Amino acid sequence: MKRKKTPLNRKRVLTDPAFEMTRQNSAEFSRAGRAARLLHKTLAPGLHNTAHQYISGRLTKTMFKVLQGDLVNNRGERRVPQGMLSTLKGFNFNRDTSLQNVLKAPYSVIFDLENMQATISFPSFIPKAMIDTASGANAFRLTAMAVSLDLEKGAFPVEPVRTDIFDLALQHYENLQLHMQVIEHQPDNSVVVALGIEFFIGIQGIYDPVNKKHNPLAIAYVF
Repeated sequence: MKRKKTPLNRKRVLTDPAFEMTRQNSAEFSRAGRAARLLHKTLAPGLHNTAHQYISGRLTKTMFKVLQGDLVNNRGERRVPQGMLSTLKGFNFNRDTSLQNVLKAPYSVIFDLENMQATISFPSFIPKAMIDTASGANAFRLTAMAVSLDLEKGAFPVEPVRTDIFDLALQHYENLQLHMQVIEHQPDNSVVVALGIEFFIGIQGIYDPVNKKHNPLAIAYVF
């Protein structure tokens, strides 16, 4: 059988007015993809013990929603930094375990612009009552990151801040805080704060990590 020739080719897609919407969608999706890769790479130091396979498509889809919230630029020219960045809040890097389902403790996130510091505060924390995990773990620690970044140009290095390893047995922690220094913040940058939890099995003071599929990390806030 002879293959029929089609009038559709790359040159036509790039120049024909009929494909203007296709070109616009392609350009914006490309911008969303670059922003997703940048954020993923920036937060990678805190993801070593968190399962984050197949994240590219999910994060790009979320970034595209952010971009669609840009009310400054016209369709085809919309950009992630001008979009609805709050859409990122709650995004889970682990697709199988969400932070919201595991960590029930109430907390607040603040950004001190004068001192360039982000803080996550837990006013009252009872692990046995406020953590729900199927990992079989008997210990945990919290991980947090705060980074100043331009979702088109780049970001500055980020170092995760971690608590000590705590026993999951019934204990009461008051005013538990994680303080993160925000490096080289620029006025037009966004500050992204991420929070995660890692689980361990501890025997006689020796702690082994559980399977990373049980460890969630999510975007806690965007300033």
